[in-house]
Amino acid sequence: MAEESGARIVGYDELARGSKSLFQHIAEGAPKAFSEVARAAAIQTQAIVPRRSGTLAGSVTGDLVGDHAEVGIGEGVPYAGWIEFGGSRGRPYVTEGRYLFPTALAMESLVTDAGERVAINEIKETRWPSPS
Repeated sequence: MAEESGARIVGYDELARGSKSLFQHIAEGAPKAFSEVARAAAIQTQAIVPRRSGTLAGSVTGDLVGDHAEVGIGEGVPYAGWIEFGGSRGRPYVTEGRYLFPTALAMESLVTDAGERVAINEIKETRWPSPS
């Protein structure tokens, strides 16, 4: 008569618990890293927008909003859309914008790098629970 052999999985619960903790830490760290990129995009955009009074440049923002990073331009500045996109007074309409969007798009790899950096750091720092 043949004996039955079986396999026992050891450590699954610890792996699941450790993975959940790792993902939570990455989710907590990523927005801060992304907001740093958003601030850099805002600073770069401020440097290139046209200036008369500096109001438009002062309206450029980049920061953490809730759990994500945002870059914006023109809050409280009624002519911001016209400067950014054009469309009247002999200024051709540019769908992708002239200042903010092209700057943010050029920084796309920095966003990817920031996310990867957070994930790698968290993976390095994670102490996995030992199987019981």
